[in-house]
Formats: sequence, C-alpha cells, structure tokens
Amino acid sequence: MNNLTHTFDDLLETIKFQNIDYKSFRKQFSILDISDTTGMFTVRSNIDTFLDRVATKEDDCRKDLVEVYCEKMYQILVTDAEKSLREFYTRYGELKEPIDFYFDLPAGNCLTGDTFMGMTNSKYGRICKNINFDDFYNTKKLYSNDSQYVFGLIKVMYEKFHIRNSLVGPAFFDHIINTEDEYGQFWLDFWIGANKASIFNPYTFKSILDTQFTGDVLFSPCMGWNAYQLGFYNSEFTHMVSTDVIPNVIDNAEKLHTKYLDWKQKDTYQTFFEEEDKTTDFYCCPSEQLDTRHNFVEKYDSKVDAVLFCPPYFDLEMYPGEEQSTESFPDYADWLIGYWEETVKLCKAVMKTDAKFGFIISNYRNHDKIDTTISQDMKNIVEKHLSFNKHMKVRWSGLSSSRQAHKQREGNYEDLWIFTKK
Repeated sequence: MNNLTHTFDDLLETIKFQNIDYKSFRKQFSILDISDTTGMFTVRSNIDTFLDRVATKEDDCRKDLVEVYCEKMYQILVTDAEKSLREFYTRYGELKEPIDFYFDLPAGNCLTGDTFMGMTNSKYGRICKNINFDDFYNTKKLYSNDSQYVFGLIKVMYEKFHIRNSLVGPAFFDHIINTEDEYGQFWLDFWIGANKASIFNPYTFKSILDTQFTGDVLFSPCMGWNAYQLGFYNSEFTHMVSTDVIPNVIDNAEKLHTKYLDWKQKDTYQTFFEEEDKTTDFYCCPSEQLDTRHNFVEKYDSKVDAVLFCPPYFDLEMYPGEEQSTESFPDYADWLIGYWEETVKLCKAVMKTDAKFGFIISNYRNHDKIDTTISQDMKNIVEKHLSFNKHMKVRWSGLSSSRQAHKQREGNYEDLWIFTKK
C-alpha cells in the first residue's frame, strides 16, 4: 500500500478481472448458496434454474428478461469491470479530503440529554476505513467461515461471476436491467446483502471524552480502526495508551501519529500559547496479555485517568488477526472471563483512584445462545471490580436489521456504561 492511505490501484491489485466472451460468461454466471457456512462460496445453481424456482408468480417477468439481465451483468463484471469497481471504491473507501482534514474535528460535542448523537460529523471516520481498507472489508460475521463478507463477495463476483441471490430479487433485478453506465444503484443493492464491519465515529468518541472524562492519560484496550486516536487528538488528554491485535492497525497508528505531529508543526493557526504535545504508546498485543508480555501494570501503575473503548462483541464481528479474543476463547462463557474480566482487572490495576472506566456496547444477544444480552453480561463483570457511575446511550441512525453494522443492530441505540475506581 502507498504509505498510509489506500488507493484505487491498491484495490485493483487484489481483484483479477476476467476478459472472456459473453457466451463463456453466461455459462459461468451463477447464484451463491446463502446458507453456505464453509467459507468456500458454494454455488446454489445457475441463474436459469434459480429463477425457475423463485419466479413463479404470473406477474413476475424475470424469466422473460433474464438475457437482458445477464447482458447487463456482463457489462458490469467484464466489459466495464474497472469502471464499476471504481464506483465501489469511490463510495466506500476513497478519501474525500486531504489527511490533515481528519485531524481537525469540529468544536463542541454531540450530547443531548443522556444520549450521544452518534452520527454527528461521522464523515471524519472515513479515513479509518481508508487506511484499514483491506482488513476492514475482510471482516467476517458470526463465524470464521462467513461467505457473505464484502471482499469475499466482490472477489467471487468479478473473478468467478457468482453473485448473491439478493441481486436477483425482483427490485434489484429491475435496477440492473435498467442500468446504463453508472453503477451507484448497483452498489447500493450489493451493500444490503453484504456483511460489513463498522467504524466508531471519532467525533462521538471525542464528545464522550469531553463531557464525561477528565485527566491527562487515556487508555483504550482496543483501537477501533484508529478512530479513538482521532478523538484523542481533539480532546484535552495529552497521552494515549492503546493496544490492538491487528498488526496493520498498529502500523497505521504509528504512521497516523507521525502525520498528526507534522500537521501540528505546520499548523498556521497556532497561537503563542502552544498546547502540550500529544504523545502515544501503542502495543500489538491482546489486552488480557499486556501485563504478561509487557510488564504493563508496573509501567502504568496508577497513571491512567480514563479508560474508554468499544470492545469486541464476542463473535459478532470476526476481525483479521491470529490473536483475536474469539480465537483464544471460542466459548462465550470462557470469553467473558478470559478476555473481558482479565481486561477489566488490568484496567483497574493501572487506573488512578477516582479514574473512570467507560465502554460502549450494544444489546446484542449471542445469536440466541444466551438469555441475557452481552451488554448486561459485560456490565455485571465490570461491577465486580469497579463502582457503577452512570448509564448513558449512543444513538445511531440505522434501523434495526440483522444485516446492519453491529453499531446499529438493536435499532438506534447502544449502551454507554461508566464506572469509577474507588
């Protein structure tokens, strides 16, 4: 990848376009099995067989228009492949502003009553998606053999001409046969049927810090695709300690910090009274193993003023990296003790007296395997070690859906739990 940011050329290197004639394309063009849990992108059937099964109503014209549909898909995936893929990149990855823009979050906060309006100034999170492009779009859902994640679906679509069944649904079918040479609608339709990771809004993180936490030293036991780092730069905190298990996230954190320091040095609106430099310590390590590997407690003993982060949701999102918490603790009960409680105990050990601990979590149920929500389970464990302070909410704009990003699964809200070390 070119330095810190991801470019369209970087994306092109990961997709092998197929230059074949229409007849060969038509033979290969098939519908994926959405129930596949092998991770092999198993084909359900060719498109004709698929439509024979599903287009059974008298007013369903899809079988009559199948050749037009296939010709349009040939245009999208073969003759116009680079142009159509560029539309995806422009919509979901390309930086719209110079890097410096993303360092300078707006003043103020997004708190209304006891709720943070999480989508306020959300555009500042775009850089997190760009610099982590490959890892972000290779994130899987619910199981390691997920076949519905974004890059998996894109690669099999362009390289093997196998598509998800949602793109052949009546409304989407109609969109495609009416496609000319612009592909925005196509990607909107694709987006509905793909499993996606999510970015925590840096402005929301800054708002929580500004209104609920005070001090100099911030500890975040995961990095949230570098979003917390941007929030930290715009807060009153002067030193950030953070860890993550995705090596590229740590590498990007170091590069981002260098870019930030360069920006501050050339910043023309600095006054005579210079603000204190921001400093950082980053670790590529599971949070529950920080003390074992890095003598973390002795190094930061009673130095941390605030802990704030959005922890993983057990197996709801399966991030890249060999040391993810679900790899170490695949059983939910073990994960709560081995990952979560050990992380909480580590945080308590390095926090000052009266320091605050905050985490943001949804009311996600572990796909009906448990009676309580993950939010309540995690809150109960923290309460064993720290004193409950308050419960607030973060409101996101998405509607409730099993395929929404995890920040939006339970309608519009997530829990923000805040505790204090006494």
